[in-house]
Amino acid sequence: MRINDPHILVLRITAVALPMVLALGSAQRLRAQEPQEMAARLDRMQRQLDATEHELEENRAALKILQDQMGAMRPAVGAESSESAQAGAASLQQAVAELREEQSVQQAEIAVHEQAKVESLSRYRLKVGGLVLFNAFEDDGAVDSIDVPAIAVSRAPGVSHGSAGASMRQSLITLDATGPQFGGAHTYANLQMDFFGGLSTADYTSTAGTVRMRAASVETAWQSFNVHAGLERLLIAQSSPTSYASVGEPAMAWSGNLWAWVPQITAEKQFDLSDTHQIQISAAAADIPDPGPDSSEYVRVASAAERSRYPGVEGRAGYSWGESHANGIGVDGYTSKHNYGQSGNVNAWAALADWHVMLPARFTLSGEAYKGQALGGLGGGAFKDIGTAYDYNGSYAAQAKAVGLHDAGGWAQLKFHLNSLLEFNGAFGQDNDTAAQLRASGISLANPYSGLARNRTFLGNAIFRPRASFLLSLEYRKLESWQIVSAANTAQIIGMAAGYEF
Repeated sequence: MRINDPHILVLRITAVALPMVLALGSAQRLRAQEPQEMAARLDRMQRQLDATEHELEENRAALKILQDQMGAMRPAVGAESSESAQAGAASLQQAVAELREEQSVQQAEIAVHEQAKVESLSRYRLKVGGLVLFNAFEDDGAVDSIDVPAIAVSRAPGVSHGSAGASMRQSLITLDATGPQFGGAHTYANLQMDFFGGLSTADYTSTAGTVRMRAASVETAWQSFNVHAGLERLLIAQSSPTSYASVGEPAMAWSGNLWAWVPQITAEKQFDLSDTHQIQISAAAADIPDPGPDSSEYVRVASAAERSRYPGVEGRAGYSWGESHANGIGVDGYTSKHNYGQSGNVNAWAALADWHVMLPARFTLSGEAYKGQALGGLGGGAFKDIGTAYDYNGSYAAQAKAVGLHDAGGWAQLKFHLNSLLEFNGAFGQDNDTAAQLRASGISLANPYSGLARNRTFLGNAIFRPRASFLLSLEYRKLESWQIVSAANTAQIIGMAAGYEF
């Protein structure tokens, strides 16, 4: 092949480079495309690169011939033309190098995207997470449930007053979905499951738990307002002490922590006072259960609150401040009408305060306090909502009347972050019904729950995270439980946990 005019060669090089530049611009727009389209475009870019490199080799050969001819015929002009051609070739090589670099970046982004995205029928993002948690424990004393005890019970003569064991029942699985946008709002959904719904009936898996729905919600969120509905923690009591020994039921359950998960719909509004100060106003309508297990294993029976045909109502006003609003205080209220048929109606209510405050020297203080009546369905009230009224002669009235049991309690925790790897937590909680009211109500002493008047828990633990996703924990707990007619029953529990969060 003979090429006598260097300008023709430069035009040919330009014609080759132009598609390359256009391809480079197209590559920059790949980030906004779906992964399938991005992969297809990258394939086309690769084929174009191969063709361009082949044509570049041909032009290099033609340039060598031209240089030889120009050197022999017109040394001065030939030198000038050769330098121009070499500059064009260098520019083309630079464009090829930049395009290859951009292609590598796009391929890396596609790999990260494919790793983060779980396939779903809706084609919207679905995130899978959870906690694989191993718990080992040793109980010194008699308790109601050996792996996650809530109360200490009386010790019977001739019976072992302790136990040791292990389980995986408190492991968690979570699904977080991001949905479409509409009306300026983002949509989200969450589903959380654990294995604390009961015990397997097979002998060789007696420590294995059965799957249950722990929590689930759907949310529509605008910039400063959101509405969500689902099976969720109470609006008036959203936090718990830190513990990996008690996850199936949160730490301090029935000892000052109103922890129940209930079906509810919640609306929340945020008012930004500044970049670091915010006020939150929230309200919720909730389906309140009765305390204790359901009366039927297969059929859902209406609770006293459901028989009233009115939902429970919750409200909260909170104030947060600091970087990422790390500090916060709030006041909360709750009311719910309960219908007990011929025994009459009881108005359950509660007034609460909660706090989470960062202290100097890496300490954090958090907790809640409450006072009310008929709080058994919320995880308080010593497992009870009501008692029965007597007449003045000490005998039952002609028509027995249900009365709400007065209750007060709360919990507080002091956390110390030694560093990013190690933290220590100390907590105390108590739930207390009025003993005189219980005695006057003729509460049955048939089981340790019906006769319980006060329950108290002390807790201390250390949590070590050698990696962000892996944890080890050692915990000590002491339970003190008072029945109406006896001294306190006590139990001590040492728990160890190893978990992997994914």
